[in-house]
Amino acid sequence: MKAKLSLVVFLIFSFAGQTIFAQTVPTQIKRFLDRNYKGWKLQKDKCYPDSPGKAVVKGNFNGDKKPDYAVKFVRGKKGFIIAFLAQGQNYKPFVLHNTGVKDVQTLSLDIWTDNSYELGGNNVRLKWDAISDFRCESDVGGIHYYRNGKFIAY
Repeated sequence: MKAKLSLVVFLIFSFAGQTIFAQTVPTQIKRFLDRNYKGWKLQKDKCYPDSPGKAVVKGNFNGDKKPDYAVKFVRGKKGFIIAFLAQGQNYKPFVLHNTGVKDVQTLSLDIWTDNSYELGGNNVRLKWDAISDFRCESDVGGIHYYRNGKFIAY
């Protein structure tokens, strides 16, 4: 009886995880990754063992009020962070990081919202959301802000 109950609980959580994943990453992005990065897996950061970071963030990166995404994942020995901007029914990818697995595991993925920041000695006023990726337990890293058709790293 305990074995059956354990199996049922395991199956429920397994399918719940797939449902959450499906709601987090749009189908078009998943298809792009399946086609171009076969064998990819989402990669949360390893900064805080009790509170794993994000592998997917959603924001408005280009000011068009459509949901855009940034996805952090690994494939083989490589690690990536790719931004996806909504364009019609599809998404346009922008590779922000193409690095090693260990390197991408130490990047904490998040969103910076509409505010003013001092970055690299420059005062930057964000008109819309920006993707942030800082090293674990440090202020090393920065943001990727979309301007004039490309992401600029600060």
